[in-house]
Amino acid sequence: MIRMIITDLDGTLLHDDKSMPIDTFSMIHQLRERNIHFVAASGRQYASLKESFQSYAADMYFIAENGSVIADGNTDTILKTHPLPIKDVHKLIQMARSIPDTHVIACGPEKAYYESDDSMLLQNIAPYYHSRQRINDLTSLQEDIVKLAILNIHGTAKFVYPSFASFSQQFNLAVSAFEWMDIMMPNVHKGLGVRHLQQLLNISKDETMAFGDFMNDYELLQEASHSYAMKNAIPEIKQIAAHVTNDTNEEDGVIKTIKTVLSL
Repeated sequence: MIRMIITDLDGTLLHDDKSMPIDTFSMIHQLRERNIHFVAASGRQYASLKESFQSYAADMYFIAENGSVIADGNTDTILKTHPLPIKDVHKLIQMARSIPDTHVIACGPEKAYYESDDSMLLQNIAPYYHSRQRINDLTSLQEDIVKLAILNIHGTAKFVYPSFASFSQQFNLAVSAFEWMDIMMPNVHKGLGVRHLQQLLNISKDETMAFGDFMNDYELLQEASHSYAMKNAIPEIKQIAAHVTNDTNEEDGVIKTIKTVLSL
């Protein structure tokens, strides 16, 4: 029996233009009628996720910032965070500044901070960070920072990750998309968020279904016996998932699979 369904957003639930499949909200309503929890797991911030799901956010849980923030949409409360040491935040920001064509977003539990008016940066952060603030110097921040999101439109795997590779044992370095890399505390990932919700709701791995497409979904899929890589997923994700969807994100693969498996 499925009691919890968790899905990544970009490249998984959402279309390539970031639009939501038209049947998403009616599906969430049907799942709640069956007492099945629906969870959005994303690199996006909690504020952006709430806005994306509108009034239906009250029927959901959220794994935000790639697992560093866990939230309950019903009570609109943050259940768990995993902040980075502030001294390390400042050091990593300074390192990223030295890489050409690279921008840093410092992500707090409820607001993201950036320090440039570059149009390319603003265009890329708008879909993911609805609650955001420009400040003059990110290294002046003293509040909790749960994630550093690093943007390089030429590709973070090639142009950003090598500069931080020596920190791979100290932090979780996740290439979350072609142009994005996230830095979080070690062993913080979407899978950690899944385990937290499973314990909170007394739901087992065998009662969990999950969908993903990229490397930041790797641990997420491993925490669900009913794991699905999208048809459009990268090969590494297809290799570790129990199933591959028959349809891509553009073809509403998540919605169609849930409807088929649960006979909605």
